[in-house]
Amino acid sequence: MASNKRKPVTGTIYFDYKDVKNLQRYVNQFGQIETRKRTGLTEMQQRRLAKAIKRSRHIALLPFVSR
Repeated sequence: MASNKRKPVTGTIYFDYKDVKNLQRYVNQFGQIETRKRTGLTEMQQRRLAKAIKRSRHIALLPFVSR
């Protein structure tokens, strides 16, 4: 059985809310933000990612719900 878990990310990561292509990697097919287990991010990185995705949704760069 193949694992969907990504390798842990090390170092400082900056999530830009305007970089939609990068943010879409962390959103599943239903528009939900992936969990830390699946993304391999630390707590702080996951919080920054969530904030960037929410900002992007608020200014309509990312959809709230995908089909």
